[in-house]
Amino acid sequence: MKQSNFSVSFLALAAFLVGCNVKAISVEKYLTLTLSQKSALDKFKDQVMPMLKDNYMKQDTYLIQWLRARNFDINSAETMIRENLKWREENGIDNITKEDWSDMTIDTYDKTGRPIGVIDIYDWNTRGAVLGGKGARLHRYDISIVENITRQVYKLQDKGINVTQVVVLGNAAGFNVVQHACPVCLPIWIQFVQVIESYYPGALDELIIIDATPAIQILMEALKPFFSQNTRDAIKVFGPNRAKWMEYLDNKISREERRKHYGGTKPPLEF
Repeated sequence: MKQSNFSVSFLALAAFLVGCNVKAISVEKYLTLTLSQKSALDKFKDQVMPMLKDNYMKQDTYLIQWLRARNFDINSAETMIRENLKWREENGIDNITKEDWSDMTIDTYDKTGRPIGVIDIYDWNTRGAVLGGKGARLHRYDISIVENITRQVYKLQDKGINVTQVVVLGNAAGFNVVQHACPVCLPIWIQFVQVIESYYPGALDELIIIDATPAIQILMEALKPFFSQNTRDAIKVFGPNRAKWMEYLDNKISREERRKHYGGTKPPLEF
């Protein structure tokens, strides 16, 4: 079975709101704090700094996302970050990107410098992956995608580039009920959404899906309870009307940074 079959759960993120408006958070808005929020951040840093081993975790840009996820409730945010650290250790997340996930790359950047994860769904076989006993592998691959792209943010920050969030761009051509929206797949997708909300809060600025088929709406009700409002606001899904999604992408990402299936001129990846 091809590794690309492990990509399915990212489409779960696209399923909630078809045609919704994106409310992208600017870097300035993301980092701007009121006096009370700044005070909360200072107290939060004092409480959690001793447990943070990686340099990127000690940055304000990282710590703010946990406070925002809990409405600047310091104790609740501390509990959340403790659970994240425990989850990372128990699941070997620090080494997950060293595993062989060669079909997924951080391939391009938008016009503001944010990294973009690009996902193609041309030959996925979700049902086959789950029924073939590779559900756990699929779920771990999904996590590796998120870990990989979020690490790009921290690398850019180390270089002095003011980036706080990521963009995910996906092509959902061929999405269908039998192959992609089978009932046995839902637990995998739900688990993945829960990982995003619990361990990567506020990481997603936009999820842009193009060429989505009507079948994708089947996932809406199943996933609705698991999305935060911020995640819902980040999703933008386009159907097969090329003119609409081309206009949107042209405003976000230059054609030189997009490959053929996304209306661009960038050469295909070579493996």
